Amino acid sequence: MKEKPIARFKLSFKRMYLVVMAWDLLGFLLIVIADAVDCGVENMHFAGTLIAILVIFIGMAVAAASLSALLVAYFKVSVYQDRIGGHDFWGFYREQTWSEIENVRPCNYLFGLKTAILHSRSNKIWLPMYLADMNRFRTLVCELASPDSPLAEYLTQNEQQEIDT
Repeated sequence: MKEKPIARFKLSFKRMYLVVMAWDLLGFLLIVIADAVDCGVENMHFAGTLIAILVIFIGMAVAAASLSALLVAYFKVSVYQDRIGGHDFWGFYREQTWSEIENVRPCNYLFGLKTAILHSRSNKIWLPMYLADMNRFRTLVCELASPDSPLAEYLTQNEQQEIDT
């Protein structure tokens, strides 16, 4: 039987939802502006346009919530006594022992979702820096990993920059 993790951490639903909605709204505004330029403002039917905007906005909110819920449910970070588990770029679950982590590289994924990429000889783990309980995760990693571990150093250095969610 496989060892159970000491702790499992979920992504922050709030952070995921807000970032996905921000990108949705940006795309929606670009479409509305392109439509206004194409048809001309004088040819737009504002009552119909407002109803369409409301329906589309509600649809985007529901879609963003559904997408965020699926991502939060699937992408979890597991912390074990001797290793950490997470997902690679393609979504496959990977594990690395604390000593295998060679370096940690920051990545700003989708402009608003900070991610740390844990490099080892065998694989790369994309570690989200927007976990629901980031303070507990940081504390646990700093306790379990050696003080000179690249991940412990990265989390300690970036503690001031992380936004609690």
